[in-house]
Amino acid sequence: MPFLPGEPAVATRSGRAWLWFLLAGSIAAVAYIVLPQNQITNWIFPAINSSGAVAAWIGLRRGRPRNRGAWTMLAAALSLSAAGDIIFAGYDLFHAEAPFPSVADVLYIAAHLLAAAAVVKMSHHAGRDSMLEAGVLTVPLALQYWIHFISPTLQSGGATLAVLVAVVTPIGTLIVLFGALRAGLSMEMRRAPARLLVAGMVAWFVPDAYYATASLNGTYVGGGWMDLGWMLMPLLLGAAALHPQMPQLNVPLHTSTNILSVRRYLLVIAGVLALDAYAALTADGADQLVGVAVLISASLAAIRIRRPLRDMGLRATQDSLTGLPNRTELLRRLTFALAELPADGSSKVALLFCDLDRFKDVNDSLGHAAGDRMLVTIAERIVASVRDGRDIVARLGGDEFVILMPEATDADTDVVAERLVTTFTEPIVIDGVELYPSVSVGVRTTDDYRADPATLLRDADTAMYAAKNGGRGRAERFDDRYAAEASARLKLDTDLRHALVNGELFCVYHPEIDLRTGRLYAFEALVRWKHPDRGILSPDEFVPHAETVGIVGQLFELVLTEVLVQQDAWLAEFGWRPPVAVNVSPRQLSDPRLVPMVLAALEAHGAPPEALILEVTETALVDETVMTGTLAELRGHGVAVAVDDFGTGYSSVSRLADRHWDALKIDRSFVSGIATDESREGVVRAMIALAHSLKLRAIAEGVEDEETLARLRELGCDAAQGYLYTRPIDAAATTEMIAASPQWEAVPAAV
Repeated sequence: MPFLPGEPAVATRSGRAWLWFLLAGSIAAVAYIVLPQNQITNWIFPAINSSGAVAAWIGLRRGRPRNRGAWTMLAAALSLSAAGDIIFAGYDLFHAEAPFPSVADVLYIAAHLLAAAAVVKMSHHAGRDSMLEAGVLTVPLALQYWIHFISPTLQSGGATLAVLVAVVTPIGTLIVLFGALRAGLSMEMRRAPARLLVAGMVAWFVPDAYYATASLNGTYVGGGWMDLGWMLMPLLLGAAALHPQMPQLNVPLHTSTNILSVRRYLLVIAGVLALDAYAALTADGADQLVGVAVLISASLAAIRIRRPLRDMGLRATQDSLTGLPNRTELLRRLTFALAELPADGSSKVALLFCDLDRFKDVNDSLGHAAGDRMLVTIAERIVASVRDGRDIVARLGGDEFVILMPEATDADTDVVAERLVTTFTEPIVIDGVELYPSVSVGVRTTDDYRADPATLLRDADTAMYAAKNGGRGRAERFDDRYAAEASARLKLDTDLRHALVNGELFCVYHPEIDLRTGRLYAFEALVRWKHPDRGILSPDEFVPHAETVGIVGQLFELVLTEVLVQQDAWLAEFGWRPPVAVNVSPRQLSDPRLVPMVLAALEAHGAPPEALILEVTETALVDETVMTGTLAELRGHGVAVAVDDFGTGYSSVSRLADRHWDALKIDRSFVSGIATDESREGVVRAMIALAHSLKLRAIAEGVEDEETLARLRELGCDAAQGYLYTRPIDAAATTEMIAASPQWEAVPAAV
């Protein structure tokens, strides 16, 4: 017998045991049918059925399947059925009339119930689609059973126990068939053991159905060809248990999207048509004509819908550009790959998430048509990089591809990942332009059959971004810390967006004191977050995230509004409006809405432009458009601009000389220790001299002691800010501080 479709040849003798068992048993079964009946040949029947039970127990012990309980019940069912056959063979041996019901009948009923429980347990994770398709096949069978077997049996009279036995056996067979079909369809009968299992249940069902009919009309004779089905049943089920892929025969734990493929469609419709044909043949007169008409109509409908169904399946499962499986099909196949993981952890399922680096540049420069041609070439390269006939390459969309590697090891994934990041360096010529693509790869492996497919895909995506962050054109294996970091970022994003709406953000104020007069130069507004679970958070814990996700503009607008409202309160209480410095993200400076928003806010509160100072980091000095556009326009309207944390960035003196600033704030890392460290003092002295030569105000940050303050005065620093005066305090405390220091009426903010 050839190997079943899709079944790889197994080199070892133990791997072929299922095949030799099936061949030998089939030969013995045929011999039982064709040889004359005698005392010797009569024992072939129970011997074959007993061998099926023995094979099932051997396979269960050798294979150690994950669904061990289901296989144990199935082996026990075969054992009970074999015991019933031995009892009947004993009646024949002693030429005794078997009573009805007999002990053998009780064993058969118990075997049916155990087999039904086994397939129900095996298929209890099966999805709705497989249940519907199994129902399409078995519901008509149930109706035929009722019409031809059960109803006549109930009407025939007889002992209650005998009628019960006669009815329970075919009903049990029907339940076994339904469960087997449901399990097989949910597994798509991808593995040979699944096909053997379903075939064995069908082989059990057919002779049972025939026997029920023949028993009613008294036509059953032992030793006929119909007995072949009863012998094929244990042979097929025993072969399924002995098969080396038996441990991987598992229904997926996670529901997959089952597209009704042409093959599945033909399987279901063939069963329905077979039942229609049976109904037509068993009917009489006009009913037979109706049955034939229904059969012809159903056949024509099946033929008509075959091609549209194929096209619909392709559109639902394939990427239209590359012809590769799409996301839906990838997740479906990943679901089955997880279900088929061996219980001993000898292999894993791997996902390699591939993303092209800088692909957007291709679309922007050469157009989307050229980008599509490049994607087709990339798809071909990826397919050529994987293991032949084993791995699945899918395109999720855009420039994202995923490789599914079932039955893989870490070494296998390392080889494929290395191949991907090295072979992509070869150029691709598109419209005469040489392109040198590179790919970043995220690797996620698991040996846990309970893993969630969508989560695995997300983890591989996370590892891919880690590869990009690490330098692009490389592979990165998923680490649990990536998931924790991604989860933390997601929660931070959600919480921050809620904070913007729920009023959890507030400002504290840090004074900047003019060192010549001792009066207030300005307050710096610093945003804080009163997190409901984590307490008060500093800007370093959430502002970078706001910049990354694009909500820093909302954050700035909220701070500006709170500052202007607080200035209004101070103006009403003290008769003057202290200037306040507000930090602006460099990313926000390129937003054309910034200038109109700032000017509109000042006008709405009747605040003069000099009441506002915008503090930007040195990063802003790099962008010429920002300096000559946004900042120049703001300064043109009278808003002061200060360079924050000067000396820690990568600005150049020539940028400072462009005169787009009003003040330089010397970072605390330089100011700290100038009273005792001559080198630090020299650096600060040079910074102050630079600021004055450019006619800018020099402001020192991080002043914490009197010695540092005195040294800054000697160096001619204009203003100072630090814990020596106060820590950043909320609006109420700032109001009390202003009230206690009436001499603090601010000096002009701008030079």
